[in-house]
Amino acid sequence: MAGIGMSEFEQFIAPECDRASFIQNYLRAAGLEAPLLQMEGKNHIYVKFPQVQYNPSFRIKTVIAHYDRFPGSPGANDNSAAVFCLLRWAGQLAGLAGGQFHNIRLIFTDGEELGAAGVAEQGAFPLAQVFRRLGITNDDIFVFDCMGRGDVPILTQTILPPKAPARFVKDFSALEQRAASLLQASANGRWFCLPCNYSDNASFIANGIPAVAITMLPSAEVTAATQGIQPQTWQLLHTLDDNLASLTPQSFEIFHNILNNLAALKTLA
Repeated sequence: MAGIGMSEFEQFIAPECDRASFIQNYLRAAGLEAPLLQMEGKNHIYVKFPQVQYNPSFRIKTVIAHYDRFPGSPGANDNSAAVFCLLRWAGQLAGLAGGQFHNIRLIFTDGEELGAAGVAEQGAFPLAQVFRRLGITNDDIFVFDCMGRGDVPILTQTILPPKAPARFVKDFSALEQRAASLLQASANGRWFCLPCNYSDNASFIANGIPAVAITMLPSAEVTAATQGIQPQTWQLLHTLDDNLASLTPQSFEIFHNILNNLAALKTLA
């Protein structure tokens, strides 16, 4: 998988890896502080970029990826591929020349895999509660999950809560449109919208904060999914077959484009 540092990636998906320490050490080597945000027994990791890389005239873009994995699975696609690409991207952002800004708020979350027991059990739920309590409700929140396999970015179709306030629906629709434009520009116009399992976006939506989730699938599996056939990529998740051999190089190239375009995206606050 050219360009992502395979020896380090193999260390990251090894069964014995302390993934939180790995992430913090990687970022520290890139000159970035990455303190733990400990919430209800979970350890989220917040990446501290230089303050000069933020411009208050434009929206903050909060980028989220969970680093926990299903017990017993290597978790190469779910969600190591996205996390590792984001680590490399963070180092790239940290090295921007003076005067350039990106307005990226980057958080690696813990406990996403607990969401099957209900959204309130998801590790990001108390994080979203903190966002709401602090009044951080106007960020553009992008959740990346399972970005290491395929050539078609997928914007998750979201069913909003019943009786959602009109302002929330309006803000969510605007964020969806920005996300669609981002994918359109990043993958030569090849992207799709499909119903998917919720990721950490569920925690924010449940707290009244718009958030979109983006994943990746091979084009043949997208076609099959439109005919009601479960994508093979999703069948691999939470198994031993979610391994290095299941990943595809093109996914990383497309995700790299998405991230670079996201850093360049400027939406007035």
